[in-house]
Amino acid sequence: MGNPRNHSFNKFKMKNPKYVFLIIVPLTLMISSWGFLAHKTLQQVSIYALPDPLGAYFYANQDYLVNQSIRPDVRRNEDKTEDVKHYLDMDAAIFGPNYTKDIPHEFSAAVAKYGLDSLRKEGLVPWEVVRVYGRLVNAFKREMKDSVLFYAADLGHYVADAHVPLHTTKNHDGQLTGQKGLHALWESLVPEEQLSQYNLATYQAKPLVYISKPQDFIFEILLESHAMLPELFQVEKEVTLAMGADKKHMQVVRNGRTLNYYTKEFIQAYGNKLGAKVQDRMLVSAHRVASFWYSAYKDAGSPAWVNHDTKISQELKGAFQAEKKAWLANTLISDKLLISVKNKKAE
Repeated sequence: MGNPRNHSFNKFKMKNPKYVFLIIVPLTLMISSWGFLAHKTLQQVSIYALPDPLGAYFYANQDYLVNQSIRPDVRRNEDKTEDVKHYLDMDAAIFGPNYTKDIPHEFSAAVAKYGLDSLRKEGLVPWEVVRVYGRLVNAFKREMKDSVLFYAADLGHYVADAHVPLHTTKNHDGQLTGQKGLHALWESLVPEEQLSQYNLATYQAKPLVYISKPQDFIFEILLESHAMLPELFQVEKEVTLAMGADKKHMQVVRNGRTLNYYTKEFIQAYGNKLGAKVQDRMLVSAHRVASFWYSAYKDAGSPAWVNHDTKISQELKGAFQAEKKAWLANTLISDKLLISVKNKKAE
């Protein structure tokens, strides 16, 4: 299995076969970053935030971009090098006590300071974002349409992962503080349970930004995420204390084995205690994904071919505007336009 991330499916399976079912059974899918539902949802919302012609072009390929948003997680099953691309344990000992300031943003400088093997152990997400960003810029420039979509889908995933607080710490699953299972609770189970209550247009009024220094910006995002950790851990303790440990988990017997699940009551209580924190982090990540896409398009010189693609018809533009209106009215779910929800019901 190589050296998989501690919070990944494989590591849970090795270290605690019983507890892994707490993570994956309620979702029916492997969870190792934002859950599949969340990744697909925020990727779709990202498209609505784009200005034309890029918005229309990505909307013409919306099914691909949304459904392939989970591909980097799926790759973990076969690619041993994939896992480390989703996180950076900023508080790992190797980075020292001043890690919020001392980690070099440039990959070559970071390798020179810590060594490649050490970086691979502690995570590579900021540098993977920049690598894929460069590939996307090049694909735009060379009119490599399939590659544009491929790298856009992957870039959206890695940028979104950098917004997850537990992707920035060695205590990535609460395993160091007696809160094991917290990773999936925060980023997967709460969104799965409460998505219908979210305002998916939360950041619609905020204009996209051109990201002149992607490497610096992705570190700003990681520091934002990291700063959310104390509350995330504290709220779990408070909810556990208020509800009692007996209401935190339920046991289910499957195939002769007793398995632990978080109770729906606990998931709801934890999400409610956090308020809009998970929703806001998920949707600000969608806004940043759109900004990264837009910046790559601009860095490529705003290539004219995007506006002249044969898929972009007046009918498609009309459909795009109609969906954007539904997004702004927060009726994507009720109008049956949210791909992640439609796919989940069909699974």
